[in-house]
Amino acid sequence: MHFLILTESILAFLSSLAGAYIVFRIKLNHGKLCFLISLSAGALAGAALLTMIPEAYAAVKIYELIISTVSGYLLFFIINKYYFHVCPACAASHFDEQTTKKFSEIVYLLITALSLHTFLDGVAIATAQESSSIFSAIFAHKFPEGIALASLIAGANYQKKRIFRFVFLVESTTILGAVIGEQFLKYSISAYWIGLIQGHLAGGFLYLSIHAMIGEIFKNHKKLVIIAFLLGFGILLLLKTVG
Repeated sequence: MHFLILTESILAFLSSLAGAYIVFRIKLNHGKLCFLISLSAGALAGAALLTMIPEAYAAVKIYELIISTVSGYLLFFIINKYYFHVCPACAASHFDEQTTKKFSEIVYLLITALSLHTFLDGVAIATAQESSSIFSAIFAHKFPEGIALASLIAGANYQKKRIFRFVFLVESTTILGAVIGEQFLKYSISAYWIGLIQGHLAGGFLYLSIHAMIGEIFKNHKKLVIIAFLLGFGILLLLKTVG
């Protein structure tokens, strides 16, 4: 396996663990969490619009790109609406006290939904041609994701060791996705199919980005959210420009 891809997937995984760890070390208010989430949302949008979609467009026709991108968006939309929140960071403000108290009843729903999300993060790292910008976006997103996930589990009165085991289990699928993405996708299928995969993943990134900007987060901290989002997008634009 390519050393860089493995390293990037491991660093993204460690970013989420760092977010989980900081929950017990530093008290984050809602404003600070919104800033981190919105920053990562801007980075995800930048990765999708500036890197993933252009890469896909080079390999597929415009209507195929639209279909693949919409399919990625709809996949996360359907999971989020009819199954469970697919991204704890993007939905951090939507988890209420009643939800956390019922965590033990929904743990397997959460595991499967989040594992799919993190697995696709790994696939994105492995299949991207310009991996630096994709990695930067995912790395930035993983930190608030770890914070939100650990906070949710902590709200259900789980012990610290169990919380870290849970975060470890879910987020380790990032590495699994990177391994499978490189070994069975990047070099084993044609550029055409890689383009469709990139479009599909870009749609998922756009869903996460948009979902992070709406609801309570946006209503309570409108100015902060917009500034952080633009900052995250600007960082990805800078990486694209100098890369």
